[in-house]
Amino acid sequence: MIALALMTLPVPVWANPSPAAKNAVTSEWSVVARMRVAWVQDMGDNRDVFAQGGSLRLMGLDTSDGQGERAILGTPGNYSKPLITPRGDRVVYSDRARKKVFVVNWDGTGQREVLEGFALALWRNPADGREWLYYGAMEGKDGSEHCPAVYRTLLDGPGTPELIWNKTPVSVHSFQVSADGRMAGGLFPWPSGGIAQLPNRAMKIYAKGCWSAMSPERGRSHLWIFDGAHRNLTIINPENEHKWQVNINGAPGIDGFEVYHPRWSNQSRIMAMTGPYKTGFGGNKISGGGRNIEIFIGRFNPGLTKIEAWRQITRNDRADFFPDVWVAPFQSAKPAAVKASGAETTGKKSTAAGLAPGGEARKARAAPSKKPATGKTPKRLVVEARLTEPSVIPSPQDIAPYRRALLVNGYEVVRVVSGSYGRRKLMAAHWVIEDAIVLQEAIRQKGKIYRMVLERYDDHPELEGERLIMDSDEFRLPLYYELRS
Repeated sequence: MIALALMTLPVPVWANPSPAAKNAVTSEWSVVARMRVAWVQDMGDNRDVFAQGGSLRLMGLDTSDGQGERAILGTPGNYSKPLITPRGDRVVYSDRARKKVFVVNWDGTGQREVLEGFALALWRNPADGREWLYYGAMEGKDGSEHCPAVYRTLLDGPGTPELIWNKTPVSVHSFQVSADGRMAGGLFPWPSGGIAQLPNRAMKIYAKGCWSAMSPERGRSHLWIFDGAHRNLTIINPENEHKWQVNINGAPGIDGFEVYHPRWSNQSRIMAMTGPYKTGFGGNKISGGGRNIEIFIGRFNPGLTKIEAWRQITRNDRADFFPDVWVAPFQSAKPAAVKASGAETTGKKSTAAGLAPGGEARKARAAPSKKPATGKTPKRLVVEARLTEPSVIPSPQDIAPYRRALLVNGYEVVRVVSGSYGRRKLMAAHWVIEDAIVLQEAIRQKGKIYRMVLERYDDHPELEGERLIMDSDEFRLPLYYELRS
């Protein structure tokens, strides 16, 4: 049965690709489970992070064929939010300019229009194997795109659309359906991340953030919500409402910078993302894009409490956005071992699977992989510190669609008034924008000494969904939150 196949998907194992391999990553992979990855590549200015323009290519990579990165559709156009079909043989995408949904075979043949609208998700009915398309009419722009209502129809032979959800708008980039089709994780709309019971039943909001996703397990789905720092996932088990945080910007090659486009695959332990984002200015590193933006795949541990291994999928000089990953159902045939030449390492001992432990090379200061503190009183620290590394204060336009933002500055500790702090350098965040207005107290002078009442940022889980701006690359120091007087 299809449901059983989804539950018994193997965990992909791969060897490290050579750093010199630009377009033949898969030739050096040792794969237990075959994977396909689809994404869009920016052939223009490398800044089309939301896939809005007409200078994109639809790209693909199959770990089993040795071809590496290739264009599925190489003619520049708009191929927004590519989705690999549940069988893994086709890709569905939306053309924003034409306001239509298309499907194409994995080899680039058979391209055809499906219907008008924007594709949100795909789902395969475990009872009969039919593939369903969830879609809507998109409104908004620049990250706030949403659909007032969600419908579904058969991908092959669309008929009368079925209304699935219209109680709230749904953000177009954050909608995934559970394996049994009874729930959807999403933003209802941004920044309210939660789970909707389908069709058109109850809904519960769990946290604020962006790029939410629903895991594919049958009978035990999880929800994640991406935080405003663009570095961490808050994962929620809806059965007991237990929450914990997983850092995803510690991958080798990301080095603590912001990441984006996180997406769960059809296998709960495999996810994808893009990064590192470090080209933009001020408070909007994401919109800066950059030719260094690559696709990364992470493998969760069995408990989904951390990423235990990372692999960089793309290696090219163009920006790569919107990855989607499909993992093949279990196959008993054992692949021949493939030697990995010039393998990258993190300086850690490799695991039995031949993978370097992910996220251990450099832990990002904004995202511990433990559960945020909730039931204890945070330890308070009062210091007098000189501002030495001021970050650029963003404009309200820079952080759109966010309306609030915190800014991280670097300080030199002059005196510890109370509490305990043993380092000379300190990183602290304070509010700079509220209700799309720059606060008067946001502006600070380099070299001036400030008295600050601080608590660890991680001890304030209510900040998880807030936009956090940081220009410094000092990620090893603990991050503090400045309390308001």
